[in-house]
Amino acid sequence: MIPVLATLALATIVQSGALPHGGDYYIQSDDASPTAAIDVWFRAPDTGYGTPVPGVARVAATAAAAAKLVSGKSLAETVAQSGGRLSIEVFPDIIGVGVVVPASDARVMLASLTAAYFSPSIDDAALHSAQSDATVLAVQQQYETGALEHALLFSQLFAAGPAHQPALPLSAGDIARVTLDEVTDFAHRAFRASNAFVTLAGAVNSDELSVVTDGSGPGVPQSPVQSELATTPLQPIAQSGAIPGIGIAWIGPPIADERAATALDFVSDYLFRPGSGTVARAMTHENARVDIGGQFITLNDPGVMLVTLEGSDDPQLQTQILAGVSAMQQPLSPQAFAAAREAFLYHLNADTQTAEEEAANLGWYAAEGAATYAPGGSEYERVVRSLDADYVASVVRRYLTQPAIVHVTAPAAPSGASS
Repeated sequence: MIPVLATLALATIVQSGALPHGGDYYIQSDDASPTAAIDVWFRAPDTGYGTPVPGVARVAATAAAAAKLVSGKSLAETVAQSGGRLSIEVFPDIIGVGVVVPASDARVMLASLTAAYFSPSIDDAALHSAQSDATVLAVQQQYETGALEHALLFSQLFAAGPAHQPALPLSAGDIARVTLDEVTDFAHRAFRASNAFVTLAGAVNSDELSVVTDGSGPGVPQSPVQSELATTPLQPIAQSGAIPGIGIAWIGPPIADERAATALDFVSDYLFRPGSGTVARAMTHENARVDIGGQFITLNDPGVMLVTLEGSDDPQLQTQILAGVSAMQQPLSPQAFAAAREAFLYHLNADTQTAEEEAANLGWYAAEGAATYAPGGSEYERVVRSLDADYVASVVRRYLTQPAIVHVTAPAAPSGASS
């Protein structure tokens, strides 16, 4: 078994500070890493700042990566030529762009990444490229039941605001209607350096920060983005899709309540971690074609506990999930809880091994308002160690009682079709 405590202790050394041209940075160095991971995260509403524009954040983030820089190459081209990987993630309240490259390319990649976003120059060609990319993803989303459930559950939990509409529109036609002016206005407001959280992990060090020369100077980042909660109780909804499934979600604690948020991280790991979670293991053993996963999504205010199941919309599976959650309202025995908490720490260690995972964790938690609480650090471990069975059960009783439920139903096979 990996010595979890020793490994976690090595991961607690994070340098942080302010960039001279705006924004905050966080560095978690590992000289033994063969790669460098560099992320930039922004707080921004996924549908824009005025009248909602579905998909504007996704299109803008992708267009900035496709736009030509002063080098004559785009960020996307620079990453590809290095043999690296570019990822763009858009959520209701934050946007993350990450690159993973060989260690020798860290400096040029940090310069390119910050130039692309701190000084965006988006033209028609970049816009059209971004719209094509987003359209493919929107169509693909229709065939990914878990992603569809996620979007529908958020739209049910939140009555208005960015979280009410999916970051990637369910209708691909919405993406084609995003204009260059809307994308440019969004990019200049959202991607300013003073609204950025730059994270570096792996084969990186603070000397590389000197290449960040774009930005208009120090400033205040946007306040965390909020959405309006729906009233409860919520009624189950149905949606057609390519693959049947069931989605269940609950409103949880904000990131500021670190102990309660960590308790629900523990619950999701204990119940729904693939291969070891008590509910996940039992369900997949009995239903080989079912894929189930659960997570507590730590957000500024509030967080969301989410369970997605793909492969069946059988009501008995919904009952099984809810029964498993309900059972957690009663404390585990001291022995069972101690073993589960150690397993949770082990899983945490396994999930934060790579530079890419470390940079993403730092960026997400910094953008949500609690950088020092990122999993893998000493603060998060301290909070995990503070948990006890009675407290975890009390958090379940407080938060996990009024779920939003989505059923995704697949079209019936044509009469006479072969099975």
